[in-house]
Amino acid sequence: MSAFAVVLALGSAAAWMTVKGARPASRLYLRFACVLYAALAASALAGIAPEAVAEIATTLATALLMLAAYTSFRGPARPLPAASVLAAACAAGIWSAASGAMAPAIVVQIICLFVMIALARRGLWRRPSILLVLAAAALLAASCSLLVEDSQAFVALLLFSAAGLLGTAVSLARNSEILVEQRRAADNAAAIRRMR
Repeated sequence: MSAFAVVLALGSAAAWMTVKGARPASRLYLRFACVLYAALAASALAGIAPEAVAEIATTLATALLMLAAYTSFRGPARPLPAASVLAAACAAGIWSAASGAMAPAIVVQIICLFVMIALARRGLWRRPSILLVLAAAALLAASCSLLVEDSQAFVALLLFSAAGLLGTAVSLARNSEILVEQRRAADNAAAIRRMR
């Protein structure tokens, strides 16, 4: 299992670097998710309560990735709704870890992932949207892996989490590039109109 935890740690580091060109708020949310997934990898490597850490980290990280996608595709999230989403995700993760009931964590993760898919629907045939849908699908598979309590399911959780995190990072970075290109094209068109 330690090799798969290293894969998640490397995926977190790669996502951290990939998203450097994204919008600042989007980058902040995604990098916080990277830290949580790195903590999950460290917990799995050390063997210190990896299941409990997985429930808390994946629930909060999924909410952070949803906010990162919202910020990238729609614009900055308002502070109060964003804080409410993060508080609910944190409470659900802690409740699941403390009680052993997986329902709160899984429900919050699934809601966040469906919001990510809905955000991607706007430009469904553009590459960033396709990447975001695929990343959400990988994260959904990671969430489903939490429901099964054995070592193979935990390995699947680590691998699907790495894939979902990297997919989201690439999607947000690519979406930022497209927005920059669109702004340049609009600025060039405006400059040409002024010259006439």
